[in-house]
Amino acid sequence: MELDPDVIQTTIVEIETAFSGLSPPGDARLLHPQCMDDGDIVDFYGVLDRRRLSDDTIINNYAAPSFFSAEAFRYYMPAFMIWSLNHYDTIEYAPESTIRAFDPTSSGPGLYDFQVSKFALFTEPQRVAIIRFLQALSPDPDLGPIAREALTNYWLRKGPLPT
Repeated sequence: MELDPDVIQTTIVEIETAFSGLSPPGDARLLHPQCMDDGDIVDFYGVLDRRRLSDDTIINNYAAPSFFSAEAFRYYMPAFMIWSLNHYDTIEYAPESTIRAFDPTSSGPGLYDFQVSKFALFTEPQRVAIIRFLQALSPDPDLGPIAREALTNYWLRKGPLPT
């Protein structure tokens, strides 16, 4: 199913606007303090601009959000979200992984607090942009159920749905 291109474009602009002006976290602050292994984030060391991440970097590092600190999560997730919106119909796992990174229940109850800790730095406009991202993918037959679960399990519980 083809998603509405106007919704996709509007959502991308909203993401870019909400997350503009952020500085990269620096290599020492990429890994979440509770993670012991940085093997899934090594391609992000030295990255100074998330907008220049290649398709291959997103595709090959779909698991990186699981290991990001809150600061790295906030900085790099816009690149993952925008890539996913532009490639929602790909056979690659990156769009699904990106959506699941926003659902703290997707990893099981033992990791809920760990996952939610990555959301700590989001501003209200960033939270709204994440909701819009999940809503934009909701009509898709494959990604939609996962996006709607993330909305229901966490993002819509944080307050009323933005209009």
